[in-house]
Amino acid sequence: MSLISKDFRSSQQHSHQKGYVRLRWTLLVITFAGIGAVVANTNTGSVQNNSELTVDTATALPAFEPVATTADDLARESFSLSLPELQARQKIIDQANNLNSKKWREFIVKPGDNLARLFKRAGIKPQQLDELMKSGDEVKTLRRIFPKDTIRVLSDDKGQLQALRYDIDHKSYLMVEREQGALIAKTYNHEIETRHTHASGVIDSSLFLAAQKSGISQNVIMELANIFGWDIDFVLDIRKGDRFTVLYEELYRDGEKISDGNILAAEFINNGKAYRAVRYTNPQNNRSEYFTPDGKSMRKAFLRTPVNFTRISSRFTVNRYHPILHKFRSHKGVDYAAKRGTPVHSAGDGKVIFKGKKGGYGKVMIIQHGSKYSTLYAHLKTYNRKLKVGSKVTQGQTIAYVGSSGLATGPHLHYEFRVNGSHRNPLTVKLPVSNPVPSRYMADFELSTSPLFAQLDLLTRTQQVALADTSINQ
Repeated sequence: MSLISKDFRSSQQHSHQKGYVRLRWTLLVITFAGIGAVVANTNTGSVQNNSELTVDTATALPAFEPVATTADDLARESFSLSLPELQARQKIIDQANNLNSKKWREFIVKPGDNLARLFKRAGIKPQQLDELMKSGDEVKTLRRIFPKDTIRVLSDDKGQLQALRYDIDHKSYLMVEREQGALIAKTYNHEIETRHTHASGVIDSSLFLAAQKSGISQNVIMELANIFGWDIDFVLDIRKGDRFTVLYEELYRDGEKISDGNILAAEFINNGKAYRAVRYTNPQNNRSEYFTPDGKSMRKAFLRTPVNFTRISSRFTVNRYHPILHKFRSHKGVDYAAKRGTPVHSAGDGKVIFKGKKGGYGKVMIIQHGSKYSTLYAHLKTYNRKLKVGSKVTQGQTIAYVGSSGLATGPHLHYEFRVNGSHRNPLTVKLPVSNPVPSRYMADFELSTSPLFAQLDLLTRTQQVALADTSINQ
């Protein structure tokens, strides 16, 4: 009531300002509506929260939910409101508190934009940028803004920055506010709603077409391929009639889907053999991984293929005709044909022990994995500049890029897998497994995952019945 009353007194003193008449009437309507609601609730003894007040104003002020009563409240609501709504509410707050008027502006980042350019377009003084970048470690994210990002800024008529709001990603945002004369930066999390959903599909020609037909996004199907990629080669092993079922999360913000979340459980039947995986979070280190129903890790110690390739141009053999040397010699690795510049990934955690040229191999990188295993990557175009001999790498990390250096007829990756110095066929070597669920957590694992597997059972049975009915009808 104090905010409404103060603005009402102000409106009596400045009634000659016609531009504000409708906003004042808006406040009066809200006031009387609030008084009426209190009286009604007092008389009936009940509270009704489903009513909604809509006011049509010259500034397009919308239906009022809880109206922000302070500048801080409004700043935190800034992305849930349209720009006209935001500007209208800011005007109300400034008038009610006898503050100089301030204005919100919204900018969609364009290619080549930076904060200095945005501030110039907003009429904010250049020195304000320096103050902003000193407002806390959280603002470091503003050093890398991307096209189509949205940034809102609040400034006064003197070009002083009062607030800034930037969506870091769909889960968090940066809020910079002026408190007691100084800019303070903080990071907040959006309120994200997680919903569970599921989908099934049968492969007719390719996994991605089957996923698309089932309504599964590319991100989910890529994650599905990553989970089962240790056991199934999704380029060479896929067969017509293979099928899959996946339980996964969808993330919502303000009632709208913003992205897919994690896969919770999945089944993939490849060439008649069923593979199952479930997501489980270790209570000790809070690390989530995928496991088989009996608690074994789906994640092996090495990737079967360290590059996205178009075809295998040469396999592991002891008697191969070399296309350049024109003679038969052993080929102790696998050649993956791929576009020049395709990222090459480390097959496992390890340490770089060689980086440089090695005869006909051209540019080479060798990674040692513990004391027993090593992998070699040859005919590279360039390396990851951050890596040098002695650098530690993690599984899946980009270490180099496909090229055709050395004795090569075209761009491809030559990949070797060695056990105690001896070459093994990367396509058939038995890969060591990662750690299973610790025995002390097996009871928790079974309790946590049994509902997911039960749901997976139901879905797969439903899919089998549907397929049987389709077969009969045909």
